[in-house]
Parts: sequence; C-alpha cells; structure tokens
Amino acid sequence: MKMTGAQIFLHMLKLHEVRYIFGLPGETTLGCYKEWLKCPDIRHILTHDERSAAFMAEAYAKVSGKVGVSEAPSPGGGHPVPGVIESFTGSVPTVCFTSDVPYNNDKRNMLSGFDQNRLYSAITKESLLATKAKDLPFLIRRAFRVAVSGRPGAVHMRIPMDVYEEEAEVNDLYPDPCMARWPYQRPVADLREIEKAISMLASAKRPVIVCGQGALASDAGDEVIALAEEFDIPVGCTMTGKGTISELHPLSIRLIGARGGTSWSNRFLQTADLVFFIGSNTDSAGTDGWKLPSDTGGPKIISLNIDGIDAANNYPTDAVLVGDAKATIRYMTEKIKKSGIKGSAENSSEIAASMRELDKAAAAPCICPDMPVHPIRFVKELESLLPEKSFVVVEPSMASIFSAAFLVQKEQRRMFISNYTNGALGYSLPAAVGVATAHPESTVFAMGGDGSFHFNCGELETYSRLGLNIKMIVFCNNVFGWIKGETQHVYHSDFFATNFGKVDYAGVASAFGVKSYKIDDPDNIASILKEAINRKGPVLIEVPVPDETEIVPPVPRWSESAKKNGLPCFY
Repeated sequence: MKMTGAQIFLHMLKLHEVRYIFGLPGETTLGCYKEWLKCPDIRHILTHDERSAAFMAEAYAKVSGKVGVSEAPSPGGGHPVPGVIESFTGSVPTVCFTSDVPYNNDKRNMLSGFDQNRLYSAITKESLLATKAKDLPFLIRRAFRVAVSGRPGAVHMRIPMDVYEEEAEVNDLYPDPCMARWPYQRPVADLREIEKAISMLASAKRPVIVCGQGALASDAGDEVIALAEEFDIPVGCTMTGKGTISELHPLSIRLIGARGGTSWSNRFLQTADLVFFIGSNTDSAGTDGWKLPSDTGGPKIISLNIDGIDAANNYPTDAVLVGDAKATIRYMTEKIKKSGIKGSAENSSEIAASMRELDKAAAAPCICPDMPVHPIRFVKELESLLPEKSFVVVEPSMASIFSAAFLVQKEQRRMFISNYTNGALGYSLPAAVGVATAHPESTVFAMGGDGSFHFNCGELETYSRLGLNIKMIVFCNNVFGWIKGETQHVYHSDFFATNFGKVDYAGVASAFGVKSYKIDDPDNIASILKEAINRKGPVLIEVPVPDETEIVPPVPRWSESAKKNGLPCFY
C-alpha cells in the first residue's frame, strides 16, 4: 500500500489507540496537519506552549492508563523539555514527537534546525529519528513499546518535514502488542527473594510499608492492604504514591517523607526495624534526604520495583524484588496465607493515636479567621466539598505541601496528581488539561502558586476554548515562597530574587473568559467553592495566603528554624 509519511504516522497512532495529542503548530509540521484534517479520530488539543503540551501528555498518561502523546515543531523543539524530564524521571510513559527541517539541513544552518536527538537522548529512554517514511511503522511501534516496557518513561521521536510528505510502499501497518497501555506486563519477582522478604516481614517488630508512585501506577492498593492486614503493618505513601490506599484505612499512616510527611507519620520510619519500599525510587523528597529511614545503620530494607536499578539504589537492601508491584504482592500474600505464617508487628497499635494528633493539629487552623487565608483552612474546606468524581493537581508550592499533608484522601485511587519527581514550576495549570481531557465527567482542581502561574497563564485560553471543568486555585503571596522559605530556614540569609509585584490574577482569568473569584474573607471560602463546583466549565479562585516565612509548612528541615524563631509550623 502506498501512503505518505503523514498518513502512515496518523494511521499508526490510531492503531495504538491514541485519541488525543497535545501540541502547537509550526511550519515543519504542516505536511502532517494537511492529512490530519481527514483524521477526526485523533483530536489535536491546541496549546500555547510546547512545555504545556508535554505536561498535559504526562498528566493524561497518569490518569488514563494510556501513553500520553505530545507534538512540537522544530522552532519549539526544545520547549517540551521540562515535561519530558518529569515523565522520564517519574516513570510515566509518554511519546514526544517533534518535527524538524529536512535531515542534515541543520548543518546548512536552515532556520530552526538543530540536533534534537542529541538533546533528547539525555532525558528519555530513547530518542528516535525517522529519515524515511517507510520506517515509520517500525519506529512508532518501537516508541510505544519502549515507553511502557520495564520502567516506563518518556520517548522522543524526531520526524523531518520532508518525511511527512514522502510517499512509500508499506506492508507492516500493525500495532505493537502493548497497544500503548500500561502497566504493560506484570512480572513476579524472583521466588527466592520473595521467600526472604516474607521471612523478614514476619519477624519484624516495627515494620513499615512505604508505597511510591510505582505502587499507585500498578494499581496495587488491594494487594498492599491484603499484605498489610496479614502482618498488621503500618502503611505510608510518598506524595507521588498518595492514593495507593485510602487514608482512612486503620493501617494508614498517610504521607511520609519531606514533601507532605509530618512528624506524626514520619516517627514510624524513625523507629522502624524494617521498611518495605514498594514502587519507590527512594528519592531525596520521599526519604527527607535519606534520613527517613537512615541510610547508615538504619532498619533492614526490602525493595520491590519494576526496575532492578532503583530497587537497591540508595540503601543497603536485604531483599531485592524486581517485578510488578500488584502481581508480586498478590503472590506473596497468597503464599503467606497458604503457609499460615504469622507476623510479629507491634507498632500498628500506635497508628490511631498518631492520626488523631495529626488531625488535632489542623483543628485550630480550620477556624482561623485571619487574612491572608490560613492554607490548612482552605485545604480542609476543599476536602469537605470535593465531588465524588474529582482530581486534585498540584505543583511545588504552599498549596501542594499543605494539601498533601492535610487533605485526607478517602478513596483508594489516583486522585492526587503531582510532579514531585522533578518538581518544575508551571505544572498544575497545564497538567489539569491532560486530566480533564481523560476524564471530562470529573471536576479537576488545579492548585498552584502565583509564581508558577506566570509560567503559562496563556493556557487559561485553552481552559476557556475547550470549556474544561477545571477549577484553578492560585495561592498568591507575591513571592517565590519555597525559595524564600529555604533561604530563611536553611541558609539563614537575606532574601535574593524572591519577591515580585502584585497581580490581579482573577482579572487575568476574566480577560481569558474564565469565571473568577477572589477570597477576601475566610468565611466566604465554602460558599465560593460551592459556587465554583456547581458551575460547569473553568473557574479561577484567587486565594491570598501567607508565605513560607510566616506559616511554615510540614518540611522536616524547616521545623527547627520555625521553633527557634517562634513561627507556626505544622510538622
């Protein structure tokens, strides 16, 4: 069959169940767009920045179980980088297609041409180059298979403009067996390591299970609960694993670590004699710089990860389980039940009292009448009003840390979306588009800071044009608050490059056609949230809050400074 490169490209994406592509037009992609007009099955979501498109694709992949796809033209070929890095480091399968000038014309200094593969090879699982239209079926199959196989992640593919227009005879138009869905395969870990892990869990007096994003991505919640209940083990989650189990479960110690973890939860890691990491890459945020637990002289460690490299990366590990979380834990639990092994855990009796103390810490802020708004008050009022079908998208900000710690997730599912693997600003506003595209029946709350809002506020036009049911909440204090907090609490220095001018964020949203509100009295929070939720379509709510030097969020290494300076701290 003779087809153009553009026809082959679109046909192969349809075979891989791609229904949405997030992107931005450019001259080097026009040959593809000409054919795209005849392909209504794949919807193009027009963005205002290629960076936004990559963030949208990453968030779409997280909540859809499919590979997220973005596209960018040659002049913006480097712009998707922050979103691609988040996908790569966060183990989220995406494919970023970039068009380009004809191959080797960058060497002739053709406008906008550059060596894209050299850039993307450092931040993806693989960066592919198509130089002939006839190679597109094979390369596209490979791109999707690489994205979902083993440890999922980002893949890049560069398609020069002339390849889209070239005609080729092709006879291999079929999809990869992965069909662009993830998890792709569910291997069970080595049986000898499983035996060792079971023995260790059974004999531990103070074991703790820690669920990272891999546990959530594997949908291993039921299996984690079954294992925890067999041995009566407390279960904590990192911020990226939030939702693996319900935070109302009696064995849940909620969030742990340095991003959303509190002293009432982290104390279980401080006193643990064994920690079982499930789908966690044991990064600095989830372990408070490898102090929770300590990486020297600490508890025994079991690690279960789809990637053998991350399974024993940062800790001396006593049992290394390389496999899918859901499949491996199910096998472990079945084996435990058949053998009748009993556990020795003693620390679960401390959970209820600790969680009561955590809730008690939020009680006074919940009725705080002060302006600016106490962030805990806003978070708890939002929690009480969340619709049944809803998502909360956050990014590094005052909003994210307080919501991670104090917004109790009652359901067991991926509801809380964050980019705390790489942590670039400018995430929540575009990522909410990816979530809303995948789940148009849901209400999506995007929570970010005003510093981040400036990165890509143009996507409010995308909200308005598409009529997305997104409620953008801007915590504003006219400062890059995290940097200001770090400067004060860790470096004990004068501030440098932190503060910026006041902006009418509600006014900006209105100019884009988005209904907007300003909270000028804490007693109006509930009524404004109710009105925003009941209104179909996009809304922006401007919430003035103190900065991190005035009310200190639950960040372990900031707590000592807060106490020394008499500042309210919620760690």
